[in-house]
Amino acid sequence: MNAYLLLPLLAAFAFALGSLVYKRAFQEGAGVVHGVVVNNVILGVLFLPLVALEGRPIPWSDWSRPVLTALAFLLGHLLNVVSLRVGDVSVATPLLGSKVIFVALIAWLGFGTRLSASQWLAAACATAGVVIMGLTDFRRGGRTGLTTLTALGCAAAFSLTDTLIQVWGGGFGVWSFLALQFAALAGLSAGLLPFFGLASLRAPARAWPWIIAGALLSAVQAIIITSTIALWQDAPGVNVVYATRGLWSIALVWTVGHWLKNDERHSVGPRKMGLRVAGASLILGAVVLTTQAGGR
Repeated sequence: MNAYLLLPLLAAFAFALGSLVYKRAFQEGAGVVHGVVVNNVILGVLFLPLVALEGRPIPWSDWSRPVLTALAFLLGHLLNVVSLRVGDVSVATPLLGSKVIFVALIAWLGFGTRLSASQWLAAACATAGVVIMGLTDFRRGGRTGLTTLTALGCAAAFSLTDTLIQVWGGGFGVWSFLALQFAALAGLSAGLLPFFGLASLRAPARAWPWIIAGALLSAVQAIIITSTIALWQDAPGVNVVYATRGLWSIALVWTVGHWLKNDERHSVGPRKMGLRVAGASLILGAVVLTTQAGGR
């Protein structure tokens, strides 16, 4: 097993916990603007010091590359926030595991990246697990469709983000690329404020600790994932391991969800939660397959 694959495992846990924290923030009165604008401005500030780690000049002539990557990330993050607001954490988060197959397809079709048979099999297993988990949420009519649609759209956008980081990051300079990407993300997100209105930044005092905690967890997992992909150039392998966030989300909902006022363990029922566990187990099997194959 490649040791660097432990990093996306840690990021997966941070993402799942952050999803629960943001769900609690929404329950306390936070809105989409807090999950998108506030979150992404904090990300931009925390990523900016990475530019000091870069040992070569920034190729300003290629400035559009980190900006385009930031646009893809912004779309993915916006769709993720919407999916969490309208759906269960134990469905919305696992559905993002379809990112595994999106990354493989984008890398193969768009950039000519060669993938091993083990990677394709792992991606297929992970995606099958995601489908099973998503199907267990068919109980809310149109709202369920919105959860599935936004989560899958989020997965596709984040897949494009990861592929662009892998393809462009190395030639640009890993640390400067990431710093500029997230600086652009902060600027683009702040540019959405006129559409939401400045009044949308207001939130009850009780919501702000959860907003800040969610943003910090989002930053931690984003730094880990983007840096790992940029440094080790293995977006498909990293994303199979990262897909365990679906497994983590179920474990957290089951064990500590009640502390965060999350009632999915009781509202979903043991049968559907069992199916979600089965789907998550397929994802875990894909992780084992990928790590035993050496990650590439």
